Amino acid sequence: MPLKSNLRSAGRIFPLVVALLLAALVAVPTSNLALAQSPPPDELTLVNADREFVERKGDGQFVARPRFDRQIEVLFYGVRDADTGDWITGMYRVIGGEKKHSDGWEYSWEYPKLDEQPDLDKDRAYLLVMLVRETATSEPQTFHAVIPEHQPGRIWDKILAALNPGRWARAFAGWVIEGVHGTLCGVVERASGDDADNCGDR
Repeated sequence: MPLKSNLRSAGRIFPLVVALLLAALVAVPTSNLALAQSPPPDELTLVNADREFVERKGDGQFVARPRFDRQIEVLFYGVRDADTGDWITGMYRVIGGEKKHSDGWEYSWEYPKLDEQPDLDKDRAYLLVMLVRETATSEPQTFHAVIPEHQPGRIWDKILAALNPGRWARAFAGWVIEGVHGTLCGVVERASGDDADNCGDR
């Protein structure tokens, strides 16, 4: 009788053991697959996106100096109308001009560089479109920047233009900027003996 009882107990336990073994066998490859999956690639970052890195020239030309958080292999750029979004130029590839910095890689180029590239109005802003690939086979990423209007070349005029309330897009305390701008205008005019170009818009 004890033998039959033991056999019945073993018969009840055996299916449970088999089920646990099967579950373990199924779980092992599943967990291995999960561990083998690589994390999604992190995207490129435009390090100086919050700074003005497009320098406008008096004849409508510009120099762009975008800086990315790592070295890239492919960089194209084009120019669009800031108001309508229409393309002003085609897309052009940047060759060379890279420079290593502590916070990333800077790529610089001048516009225009080719005879067929159209002239840009120095008194109008445009949109710079950059198409970037980290490697030749990686997914492209698009970055945008403003090509600003040309500012007068004198250093004091550039400072005053930057503080002009009418051009200070991020001024959360306009009265502070306006006060500083007015004070600097007076100082510059007294020091230089002539009217500063950017004091008329106060």
